[in-house]
Amino acid sequence: MSNSETTTTTGAGHCEECAARAEAAVEQLIYAIGTLDVRFPTVGVEREFQQRERAMQGELPAGRGERLAHVLRANPHLWSRVCFVFSVGSVPAYIVTPSSQHVFHRMVEAVAGEAGSDAFAVLIGRRVGTAAPASCGGLLAPMIVCDQLYPSKVDEWVEDLGTRLEGALKKKDFEKKRFSAIAREIFHRVVQSTENVGSLDSHRALNFVLVQHPGLALSAYERSDSMLDRIETRIVQGTDLRRIVAVILTFIDRATGVPERTFCRVDVTEEWPFLIDGASPGVPALGLMPYVENALLGPGY
Repeated sequence: MSNSETTTTTGAGHCEECAARAEAAVEQLIYAIGTLDVRFPTVGVEREFQQRERAMQGELPAGRGERLAHVLRANPHLWSRVCFVFSVGSVPAYIVTPSSQHVFHRMVEAVAGEAGSDAFAVLIGRRVGTAAPASCGGLLAPMIVCDQLYPSKVDEWVEDLGTRLEGALKKKDFEKKRFSAIAREIFHRVVQSTENVGSLDSHRALNFVLVQHPGLALSAYERSDSMLDRIETRIVQGTDLRRIVAVILTFIDRATGVPERTFCRVDVTEEWPFLIDGASPGVPALGLMPYVENALLGPGY
């Protein structure tokens, strides 16, 4: 999978220091897909957790994630002491702090459901620097303020896709088992890439489309006789200050070797991305559009 990202010149100062300050002022937004776990930053916090755990011995669930969540819910004094680590492709990527009590409960819910390879979470937030070595047991990683977290499972995601595409798929001799296999393949292809940590505009656009737009799975299902050769992103140059990214799929016909490309466009200017392709504003198309490249106007024109 290849992602292309353009570099923007700040143009906001007359020296390198001014440009660096202007660049640092730009808020880095995160839209990542991975798993959430709990770590203990110090031995003292771990021992306190174990004491609270022993005091609840008769009522604890068996699974590690469920047990962690159960103890945390019952002991609010530990909420700000434990360290939440978000991993992408099984590699720790971020140290996460909730922006509200509501988000904290969503994070605990994600930890409770983390057992098994089927679980994942969508993290939406803002980077606020890098953690000190003592803040999470020596782990050095960017710190993220989480504004929303969506815990889910791949089975639930595939089921939701099928529901949203029910009308379209009925007209295409829908085979549920084949559709599920294709959707899962695309999901793991995107999520298991350790390069995609949800921090660049290209990452955020691709991750948003994967979990929110059924077009990726539908486009691949409609072309199941072809091979999905590449998933890429490109910055769309516009006339305003909005940041638009095109997510492009390239299929290769197995019989002829002829490529076919489909795409959609995502606005990633703000913290919550959104699709800008559809029959009318606020009503996004279910599928992807044929990709036509125009050097002057950009993708899709």
